[in-house]
Amino acid sequence: MLGIAGAALIVVLGAGAACAAPVRGTLALPAELKSGRRYMGYWRVDNGNVPIAPAPHRPETVVVLQGGKGEAPAAKTVTVEIVGLQVNPPLVVVGPGSVVELRNQDKIPHDLSVPQDASVMPLQRLTPGGVRRQKFNQPGGYLVRSTDHPHVALSVVVVDSPHFDVAEEKGGFRIADAPDGKGTLKVWSHGRWVHEEPVEVAGRPLELKIKVRPAGGKEAE
Repeated sequence: MLGIAGAALIVVLGAGAACAAPVRGTLALPAELKSGRRYMGYWRVDNGNVPIAPAPHRPETVVVLQGGKGEAPAAKTVTVEIVGLQVNPPLVVVGPGSVVELRNQDKIPHDLSVPQDASVMPLQRLTPGGVRRQKFNQPGGYLVRSTDHPHVALSVVVVDSPHFDVAEEKGGFRIADAPDGKGTLKVWSHGRWVHEEPVEVAGRPLELKIKVRPAGGKEAE
């Protein structure tokens, strides 16, 4: 049987214990950010023009909770293939210091860079069958583009905490064990940050319904 001192010790330890709860919800994306190809029309190939058909779902949206405690994912190497004028996978989420290995399986070269910040990834030609390895050190979102083929694009999201999730086809997401406290929820979709809002986790599941505004400003239905 515990004495008064022992009971007090349990209370103190319980009060100091860290609490966590899931942050989950759904994203309503505007048409411009829903699954499918970024550009519709025709692309010129060696044997004629081939119409661009709607593509199947490709996960290109990630929800990131910033400000919470937790260790960043360990640095690793992720392989991305460019084949059939498509990038597979189109989105990678990694920790700081990770390396993205780009393999060109197409029969044409691709001039790749991060146009918004050439210091992160300068323009360089990747020849057919070639491999380019690029390290991403700083947390943030980066869009790797092919100069001559705008639909060949790779989103690289570097996170410094484990609190993130890639959204499902219908927009569902779940960040498990989010620590108590205030933070910022950010959404990256199809190559850019599209939403940001303050959130607070308080020891119970947090349910969110997020309507992402299109570039024009009106919320998604």
